[in-house]
Formats: sequence, C-alpha cells, structure tokens
Amino acid sequence: MKIVELRPDEFDNYAKQHEHANSWQTSHFGKAAQALGYEVLYLGIEDGGAIKGCTLLLTKNVYLGQSISYAPRGVLINYDDYKFLEISLKTLKEYLADRKIMSLTMDPPIILSIRSKKGELKEANNGVDKKLDAILHGGDIIKAHPFAQNIREAIIRKANFEYRGENLYFEGILPRWYSITTLPINSKTLLAKIDKRVRTKLRKATKLGIEILKDETKNINLFYEIAKNNFNRPIEYYKNFVENNENCEIYLARIDSEKYVNNSKVLYEREIERNEILNKIIQEKSLHGKNITKNLNQKMESDKIINAYKEHLVKSTQILKDYPDGKIIAFCIVTKDGNSVSIFEDGYLKEHHDVAALSLLRWKILEHYSDSNFRTFNFGPITGNFDKKNNPLYGLNEARLSLQGNILEYIGEFGIMTNRTMYNLYLTTTRNRTNFKI
Repeated sequence: MKIVELRPDEFDNYAKQHEHANSWQTSHFGKAAQALGYEVLYLGIEDGGAIKGCTLLLTKNVYLGQSISYAPRGVLINYDDYKFLEISLKTLKEYLADRKIMSLTMDPPIILSIRSKKGELKEANNGVDKKLDAILHGGDIIKAHPFAQNIREAIIRKANFEYRGENLYFEGILPRWYSITTLPINSKTLLAKIDKRVRTKLRKATKLGIEILKDETKNINLFYEIAKNNFNRPIEYYKNFVENNENCEIYLARIDSEKYVNNSKVLYEREIERNEILNKIIQEKSLHGKNITKNLNQKMESDKIINAYKEHLVKSTQILKDYPDGKIIAFCIVTKDGNSVSIFEDGYLKEHHDVAALSLLRWKILEHYSDSNFRTFNFGPITGNFDKKNNPLYGLNEARLSLQGNILEYIGEFGIMTNRTMYNLYLTTTRNRTNFKI
C-alpha cells in the first residue's frame, strides 16, 4: 500500500463516486481553501495497483518548514474494513511525516446518531431512525450507532488517533451537528404540521414582499457583502467554490421595494382598523360590566403589531428610495452530493432580522426539492445542546429545526502527530499557534 498524488480531476472522479462523497472533499472546495491561504494536496491510497481511498488535505506551513494538515470531512475510505482502515491511516501518517507535515486532523463523515428535533434518540433501536438510516447508509438498516462506535474504537486503538469529538457547539473545525430531513415530502402536508408561529413568519415574509430567486448567473457580488459580514472570507473563496461547480446553486431573498412599501401600508392600516374595533368592544363591555381580560390582551397584542408594522413602513419607504430595484437581504449556497441536497452556507442582513427572509428562503428551497430524486435535505449546522435555558445559540437550533428537521450527529474529530518531536516543540515555542478555520 502507498500514497500517491492525484490530479484534481482524478481526485474528483474517484471522490464523487464514494459512499461518503461530500462538498468538502472536492477540487472546488480545494480551490476555495487556497483563497484562505492553505496549500492543497489531493492524495490517493493505492493498494494492489488500484486506488482504494482518497483524501483532500489542507496544509499550512507553521514552524521551521513543518506544516500541519486537515482532511475536511475525510478520509474517504472503506470504514467497514478495520484492517484496511488501520493500514491506510498508518501509511498516510508515514507519508505526511516524510513530507514534513507534523500533524493530521480529520473528521470522517460517519454518522453517530439520528435524533428527534428535541435531541432525543430516535426509536428504541440504538437511537437510529430506520428510514433516515437506510437512506444514509445505502439501505443497510440499523447501522449508524454501532457502526460509528466501532469505527471510533478502530481509529483510536488501531491507528493511534486522539479523539476530539465530544463537543456540543462549534469547537471543531467543521460542525458536528446538523438538521436533516428525508425526501420526498408533501410540502402542503408538511406546512400544516410545522409550528403555527413558523407558518406565520413565512406568510408575513411573503406579505411584506420577499421574493425568492435562483441566481443562474451565480453572481457572487449580489450576496458577498452579506457573506463577508457573516463569515469574513475573501470574495475569491466564494468564486472558487461556486464557479464551474455544477453541483452548487445560489438562492437569494430579495425585497421588492415597491411591494414592501405598499404591503406594509396595507398591513398597518388593517391592524389600525382591528385595533379600533377591539377598543370599541372593550368600551362597550366595560359599560355593561362584562369581563374584558381577553379583549385587553388582544388589544395589547394589536398595539405591538401596529408598532412593528409602523417600523416596517418607515424602513420600507427608505429602502424604496435607496434600492428602487429591490434589495438582496439573504442568501443560500446549496450543494448536491450523491442523493443529498444541503444548504452549504447561508446568511442574512441583520438589520432585516424582523422579516424572516432566511426562513422563507430555506422553506422555498425545501419545497423546490420536495418531489425530487434526492433522498435527504440538510438545513445546515446546529448545536448539540438542546436545553433552551442553557444554550445561548438555541435560536439557531430553532430556526434550522423548525421545518420538521431531525438531528444528525457526526462522529467528530480525530487528530494525530506524525512528527511528535517537532509538533511538541511547535506547541511549546510558538505563542500564536495556527488553527484551521474554513
């Protein structure tokens, strides 16, 4: 067994056919990572003259000519074969040491569990949702939990990696927890099932003039200011990842400025009328000595709605003046790998948080793929803390799980030193150590 370097196209041809194919293990992501300052290696694991595994590696020179490396959502090998797993990872370790790469971090795309939206393990059978497990593991029902646990033990005990996966937030380089649902779905039935508050937000966004567009031109400039403020990455990162990537799509939420003004005015005036009616009811009931508690609560709620619509009216008037042709306020980058569709990245303008444009954007994309040939839809990363009172990012979970998502938990990160002496020296002598950030 030996490690060989592959051309980007050779790597893609192998990686896209793999059971664990994903958007991070592609030459498109490799090009994007180069814009972040990383060197990229495309490596194949050759055994008996044939490629039997591969990985994209990001490397960065950090100390006395020595580098550190990371395989995002890799390495792509047969994790069922523990002997091959052991030998291939040890061979990779030796190869990296010879290349003066003193450490390797990886987070294999192995699923540890599927949970309900409340964080509970699904069903009694090892915590695995049978339908989702069958889709994600090629029909091999009830595989996830024992499969992942055995792999974790094999990587730790046989290949001597350190496990770093017990994280609930975003301590790892890539997120460990995601919101996911199965396809196909009946979008009308699903809409009726989701929380009433979420449906209200979706309808409100539509009423206020939010339009959902698919940008066939993939014009990064349309959403880059939003992405930059959310993630602080250079524009070349997005261009390199999106351009010429047939498995990548761009969706945008745009305010129709004229509709925003007109609809805000209509909604404001309607609520004023409703408020006046409630006020009359309260006065009449008070005269006759009737209980007005319910009506008072409705009136106070109406007062809040009026204030909100008044703010929309003021804001919409300014937007019409500044952006007469409309304003992009949210975006989603969607990727397609194998039988899965994923929201790879999304974001919105914070000053328009009260419009729920991103929620509407996610819903419309899900609706678009609801009757497709894809089998799963990934809404994006969440946290692994499902306690509303003790999770400062619980709102993120609520937003991404609100469309009846289940929780997918990946196995987590593993790390190994390929040159222990140099790596320990790096740790002890370098004050500002480099951490991977993608």
